[in-house]
Amino acid sequence: MNTITPNNTIAVVVWYNPTSNEQQAVMHYCHDVRHVIIVDNSKTDNQTLSHSIPNSTYLPNKRNLGIAAALNIGCHQAVQLGAEWILTMDQDSLWKQWSVAQYINECNLYDNISQVAIFSPFHLSGGHQAKHLEQARFETINTVMCSGNLLRAQAWLQTGGFREDFFIDLVDDEINCHLRQLGWTIIRANAVALDHQLGNGVECVGPTHHHYTSHATWRFYYIGRNMVHMLHLYPTERKYYHHQRWKVLKRLFLYESTDKCKKIATFIRGWKDGLRSY
Repeated sequence: MNTITPNNTIAVVVWYNPTSNEQQAVMHYCHDVRHVIIVDNSKTDNQTLSHSIPNSTYLPNKRNLGIAAALNIGCHQAVQLGAEWILTMDQDSLWKQWSVAQYINECNLYDNISQVAIFSPFHLSGGHQAKHLEQARFETINTVMCSGNLLRAQAWLQTGGFREDFFIDLVDDEINCHLRQLGWTIIRANAVALDHQLGNGVECVGPTHHHYTSHATWRFYYIGRNMVHMLHLYPTERKYYHHQRWKVLKRLFLYESTDKCKKIATFIRGWKDGLRSY
């Protein structure tokens, strides 16, 4: 079946040290899908937060397995429950302007659903608060962030799942490239907006107003290492990921104000470790 419906869609959300805010975020969409699977990467059990969420299953890992492993756990469960489409959500993404039911209806207006592996909303993060209104209704995209994606279960199965050795960064890039390599398309529904928190936003004032997303130092190891993996796994994307390497370093040099040297060194260490594996 190509048509997306609330009944054939199951949501998977990954929690990590959640609060009542993350609980309320799930309440925004739990009634618009058949079921919600909450995979918790926290060391502590947060089942009490899930009790008030209807139509949900709580799966605690009791340790941080990484976003890729947690998504795979949730997607496997969703497939077992008969999902044809999987709504993948970050814990801090919010459906404010649109409901998931409206999002599903919008995606069903696309002419060639049978070729689509992923529908993505437009992510409102950083300096992109209004740009989605200027875009075409549907747009073919190379890579999209996982949060808010309607992922075809059949396509996910064909890839073998999210790449767990990536742990956190570029997990979405890798599965996007893999899906396109298999002949699937990725479509962004630009009329639909999802509020998405991407790291710690920093506003930089200068000749041009610039928004920079700052991550914790340890993240830059995975960013650097996984970029090398992407260069080797997908040779057609080499130009893009070489460009991304210099883009990351440029932003660290120009805009980072916290632990600049440590983050640059961590990125370079990750890059070198990636090279050593080939």
